[in-house]
Amino acid sequence: MCLKMFTGIVNNIGQIKSVEPLAHGLTVVIACDIKLLDIELGDSISVNGVCSTVTHYDSLSFTVQYLSETLDKTSFKTLVVGDYVNLESSVTAQTKMGGHFVSGHIDGVGYLDELVQSDPWGKIVVKFDDVLKPNFIYKGSVCVDGISLTVSEIKDNFFRCDIIPHTFENTILKYKSVGQCVNIECDMFGKYVLRSLELGIDHGK
Repeated sequence: MCLKMFTGIVNNIGQIKSVEPLAHGLTVVIACDIKLLDIELGDSISVNGVCSTVTHYDSLSFTVQYLSETLDKTSFKTLVVGDYVNLESSVTAQTKMGGHFVSGHIDGVGYLDELVQSDPWGKIVVKFDDVLKPNFIYKGSVCVDGISLTVSEIKDNFFRCDIIPHTFENTILKYKSVGQCVNIECDMFGKYVLRSLELGIDHGK
């Protein structure tokens, strides 16, 4: 179980080097700039928003393993060699909280309905399942493939996020296209509030 935290600020882009079956799961090797991640054995790394444990590494790549539960809940069941992934090291006492609190536990998979990269601004529109509807609010936080974003519009089963040039340049959004799936993690604090309301907990007592 991953108990680390992230911020949703991507600090490296990796590329899938190999995907091999492992009993009820996968072993995945990711090529990247290891120095930027300051990797050690057993570290937690956010890979497209999924908290992943480093089981092996060398100067050019690191290895992670995913059980069927993770594959069922994320976009990783479609991983292929050559895919690009967003990477972020877990939070330390020295980390700047530039994004929002991200657990690395995916709530669902969405699909890119629109992706516009213009000069200088852009946007993405993500379609999501009904079960996630209560978790989104206007101007609230959402993590999409490990990227901390702000919801700028919500309608039916879609939310829009406006994208600044820096985000396009430094994440895998520049490699994405309409119709592709993305990992969604809803705002952690919003989920706690929603759960409290569901249970009828009165925190004022």
